[in-house]
Amino acid sequence: MDTPQDPPHRDDPSGGPVEPAVDAALDRVRALLRQARGTAAPDAPTALDARGWWELSLEAALRDEPRESARLADSGLAALGPGQDDVRLALLRALAVAAGQVGDEAALTRWVEARAALLRHLGRPRQAGLESQLGGALVRDPDTVEAAVLAGVVEDEPGAPGEDPGDTVLPEAALALAVHRVHTGDLDAALELARRVIAVLGGLRAAGALLPTGSWSSAHLLLARLHLWRGEHAEADAAAAVVTALPAARAVLASATTVRAIAAHELDRPTAALDLALEAAERMASVGLRRGAASAAALAGRVAGDLDGYEEVAVAAWELASVHAEKAEAPEASSLSYWWAHQLVLAGRADEAEPLLARLVRREATHGRDVEQARALVDLGHAHHDQDRAENALPLWREAAGLFEAHGQWEDAARTLLAAGALVNRERDERTRPSALDLFERAVAAARQAVDEDPAVLPAALHAHGYLLCESGQAEGLDLLEEALALVRGAGADWQVADYTDTRARALWSLERGPEAIATALQAADLFTAAGDREGAAQAELFAAYVVAEDGSPEQAATLFRLVCDSTDSTLVRLGALTGLHQCLSALGDHDGAARVRDELDALREGLGAD
Repeated sequence: MDTPQDPPHRDDPSGGPVEPAVDAALDRVRALLRQARGTAAPDAPTALDARGWWELSLEAALRDEPRESARLADSGLAALGPGQDDVRLALLRALAVAAGQVGDEAALTRWVEARAALLRHLGRPRQAGLESQLGGALVRDPDTVEAAVLAGVVEDEPGAPGEDPGDTVLPEAALALAVHRVHTGDLDAALELARRVIAVLGGLRAAGALLPTGSWSSAHLLLARLHLWRGEHAEADAAAAVVTALPAARAVLASATTVRAIAAHELDRPTAALDLALEAAERMASVGLRRGAASAAALAGRVAGDLDGYEEVAVAAWELASVHAEKAEAPEASSLSYWWAHQLVLAGRADEAEPLLARLVRREATHGRDVEQARALVDLGHAHHDQDRAENALPLWREAAGLFEAHGQWEDAARTLLAAGALVNRERDERTRPSALDLFERAVAAARQAVDEDPAVLPAALHAHGYLLCESGQAEGLDLLEEALALVRGAGADWQVADYTDTRARALWSLERGPEAIATALQAADLFTAAGDREGAAQAELFAAYVVAEDGSPEQAATLFRLVCDSTDSTLVRLGALTGLHQCLSALGDHDGAARVRDELDALREGLGAD
C-alpha cells in the first residue's frame, strides 16, 4: 500500500522549496492582490435591513464620503422596523455627522433635534435637552470652546439621574471630549475618559438601558487605540480583542483587527502579526477602506520581511499595499510603491524593480520631492548594479548623494557616497582613484554631520577614506584609521576593532612601513582570535607572512606560512599559505621541500576543482 505523501511544495523564484506556512501566506496575499486589482465597477451598496444600511453609512463616512453616508443613512431610516430605536439613534447621529462634514448647519441642527425628539419619546428628557444644547460639539471634532463646555458637562453629569437608567449624555460627551484630548496630545486624559465611558456604558447595559447601535464596540475601539498610541501593546490587544469578539460593524472590526496586528508586531509575535495584518487588509478592503487596507498590507510586508523564508510574501504584501494606495490616490502611494520596489531588489528581482523605480524617480522629480527621488535613485542604482550594469549605477548614486546633501539628509548621503566610492574604486585604477577619494571624503564629511543620528556610519567612512589615502601614498590616512579604531573600540565592537587593525596593517604596508605592518597584522590576528574569528586570524597571519617574505626574510616567512598551514581550517587560506611557502623554499634553494609543497598545492587545487 502506498504511504501518504506530503503535498509537493511550490518553488519560489530563487529555486528553493516554499514551506507550507509560507505557501499558505503567499496564496492568501496573492488572492487579496487579485481582488485589489479588480477593475470592475463596484455594485451600488445595498443592505437587507436598517442596521445594514447604518453599517454602509458608517463605511462611507470613514471613506470621507459624507453625502453618500447621508444617503445610506436615509435608506436605513426608511428600512426601520418596530423595536429598532437603537438603530434609529445611530442613524440619526450618522446623518448629523454627515451634515457637519459638509458644513450644512441647518441639516445638522435638524438631525440633532430629530434625535432629541426620539430621546424624549424614549423617556430621556435630560439627555435630549443636553444634546440639543451641545449640538455639533457631539458629532464633530470639538474646538477649544466646545471642549471646555463638554468638560463641564462631563464633570457635572452624574451618570443616570432620570427614571430611565439611560437618561444621561455622559457617554456621548465624554467620547467627544476624549477625541479633543487626543488631538491636543493629552493621551492620559483621553484614556481616563474612555475608561469612564466604558464603565458607564457597562452599567447601562447591566440595567437593561437601550444604547445606540455600535456605541459599546466603538468605546472599546477607542480604548484599544489609546493604549496603542501610549505604547501599551498588551492592553491594546486585550481591548481590541473585546471588539473582535462582538457582532460589531465591519469597519469597526477591521480597525480593531489592525490594532491587534500592530500590537502583535510590537510584542514580537511575528506569526500572529502577519496573520492579523492580512486579515485586517482583507476586512478593510471589503468595506472600501483602501487606505486602511494599504496600511495593514504594509505592516504585513514589514513583518514578512523580517521572517526567514518569507521574502516573496513580503514582496507581494508591499505590492498589495501599493495597489490599494494607488487606487485610493492616497498621499502615501509613492512611499508604498518605493517599498514594494525596494523589497523586489532585496528579493533578487532587480529586473522587476527597475521599471517601477524608474517611474518613481520621474514622479518624485515632477512633484519636487527631492529626498524621495534620491531614495528611489539609490535603489534604481542597486537594480542596475545587480543586473551587472554597474556603470549605470554610479551616476544615479552621485545624483542621489547630491540631493541628500542638499537637504541635510546626512546619514543617507554618507551611505550613498560610500557605495559610490566603493564602486569607483573596485578596479583599484590609478585613473579613477581621485574620484573615489573625493567621494569618500564627502562621505566622511556627511557622516560627521550624521553622528548623532547613526554613529556607525562615521567609522565606516573613516575606514574607507583612510585606507584609500594610504594606498595612494598619503600617510594622513593613518590618522583617519586611528580615529575609526577609537570609535569602534569605544562602541565595544571587538570584531570591527580586529578588522580595522588588519586594515591598518595593510595601510602601513602600502606606505612601505614593513616592520610596523607585520607587528600590526599579528596584533590583528590576536584580536580576531579573541573575537572568535579563526579564519580572520589566519588571514591576518597570512598577510604578515607575505610582508615578511617581501621584506627579504624568506626563512622567517616560511616558518609563518607553515604555522598558518597547520592552524587553519580554511582551504583558501591554506592554498595561500602553501603558495607563499613554495615561493620561500624555492628562494632558499630547498628544491626538495618546494617540490613536496608543490605536490600538496596540486592536490589541494585538484580538490577545489572537484568541488
